[in-house]
Amino acid sequence: MQEVKTFRCKDLGLACEFEEKAESENELMKRIEGHVQTAHQMNPEQPEVREKLLKAVK
Repeated sequence: MQEVKTFRCKDLGLACEFEEKAESENELMKRIEGHVQTAHQMNPEQPEVREKLLKAVK
């Protein structure tokens, strides 16, 4: 059984209740990219932003 991956904006220090879960890191990243772009004006294609997002995945 695959471990569920979780992402929370709070783990980035953002005052946001957004939380997402997925079966894989790739699926999770697809789900959170749109949110961080629209809600936080972060570009997930920038290496430093992508690295922050990946570090926040539990």
